[in-house]
Amino acid sequence: MKSNLRVHEFIGLTLQFLAGTLFGVGMYIAVWGASRPIFYGSIEYLIQGREFLMFPLLFGTSFVLWSLGAIELKEAMPGKKR
Repeated sequence: MKSNLRVHEFIGLTLQFLAGTLFGVGMYIAVWGASRPIFYGSIEYLIQGREFLMFPLLFGTSFVLWSLGAIELKEAMPGKKR
């Protein structure tokens, strides 16, 4: 077994990619929820109850995954002696 550097890098980068994807989806939902009443021309299309659950779900999960990915990348020590 040479090293597990590549495994840590892969896991860390995958977690950070998923975090960025969830953050982007959360931003899309937030912008669409804010501009939906303007698009449809009625105040009835404001953010509904289940969409309020999407914000902490997407943004919270993305920040947790980003932190875990940063920890995984920090644990992967460069150099020959691991």
